[in-house]
Amino acid sequence: MPENIHTDKNLSEGSSCISVSLFDMLSSLSTALDLIDFELIDHHNRVCYIATRLATHLKFSEEGINEIYMAAIMHDIGAIVFSDRMKLNNFEVKSAHLHGELGALLLSRFEPFRKFAPLVRFHHVPWNYGKGTNNFGEKVPYGSHILHLADRIAVLVDRRKPVLSQALMVKDKIKEASGWMFVPEFIDAFLELSLQDAFWLDLISPSMDRVLQNISCFPQTSLSLETLTGLSNFFALIIDTRSRFTATHSSGVAASATKLAEVVGMSATDCSKIKIAGYLHDLGKLAVPNEILLKPGKLTLEEWQVVKAHPYHTYRILERVKGLEDITFWASNHHEELTGGGYPFSVSANKLSLGARTMAVADVFTALAEDRPYRAGMKMEETRKVFLEMVQKGKLDMRVVEALFDNYEDINQSRRDAQEKELETLSAFRSYVGEKAGSSPN
Repeated sequence: MPENIHTDKNLSEGSSCISVSLFDMLSSLSTALDLIDFELIDHHNRVCYIATRLATHLKFSEEGINEIYMAAIMHDIGAIVFSDRMKLNNFEVKSAHLHGELGALLLSRFEPFRKFAPLVRFHHVPWNYGKGTNNFGEKVPYGSHILHLADRIAVLVDRRKPVLSQALMVKDKIKEASGWMFVPEFIDAFLELSLQDAFWLDLISPSMDRVLQNISCFPQTSLSLETLTGLSNFFALIIDTRSRFTATHSSGVAASATKLAEVVGMSATDCSKIKIAGYLHDLGKLAVPNEILLKPGKLTLEEWQVVKAHPYHTYRILERVKGLEDITFWASNHHEELTGGGYPFSVSANKLSLGARTMAVADVFTALAEDRPYRAGMKMEETRKVFLEMVQKGKLDMRVVEALFDNYEDINQSRRDAQEKELETLSAFRSYVGEKAGSSPN
């Protein structure tokens, strides 16, 4: 290995687990979801706080509280397929069940999330004086009704105004909906909690991460690399559902980065980690509005500046997760250049590790080789010309690029297989959306 390239060594070579907190991962996912609409910043966290406090006060089991916590932190995940997500920020929600169904469908893609997917699916079903225990013949979990109440309380609070001065209005509004919309017993629990000023102040606390950590009861266990890979693949599915132009891109980068890491001599552990980084590298694109992501023509300078910020957001989302340092660095530096002319950090060659250099090559390769709705993927020789020019300009590492073309067919086949597999998933998802909504989600 050349002396000026180093690999990051936060894990031992043979480790199959990574010391990452499930709480931290869920917190980062919540942050990513909130980026979709800045008007709803901290909405998932606030719903999670209220729902968890209610479940605890009602003496749910520890397992039940954990399921409600996880469902709440992702309860609006299905809304990512809509460009008009702000419609959720309305107390008198009409036809709000669709995004619950879509959220449950997404959550079911990751096995550890399947058990609480029903809570998300039915979180807008009204209590209807007890008839809300069933919805068209299907059992509605009581946890769904806790989420429903918590969601509506969170929406009623205007974060631009002093929260304590709003408490009476919120309580009155909720009491008006007792029985027909919400479970009376759950409202009673809310009213008891609401007597504490601290309940309201915690709800709008700038230290919400700490507040949530204090009320959560997750066991402190390390996640296996396999589980973390599955979770990151779940994140990638969320990212890729938003744009038909770059659908399956994350899975393509993950597959090609993994193969490329193998041939440049990275350890088995680092190859697993770079796959995770590939899935997560565009997480920050959740902050890019749909009208920019889906724009068919050339972007304006202002729009391009918004897109350019996405690796910065990737970094800020992932940096909070202890144990993901290498993955965070590789994922967020995929647009950096050896010359220091990349973005967003202008990192130069002496600070770009082998993992970061490999990720940059994998990202460019996938972008060139994959099919897009507006053009077919480039063939090998066309791709080689682009890479040669980038190497000559000092942007990409020559040895990593050479490794790509020395193993081009194998790496390209891995990319193609991964993207075809994800395309099947996305196509089924979009067909379901079209069937339920009566039109295409895009």
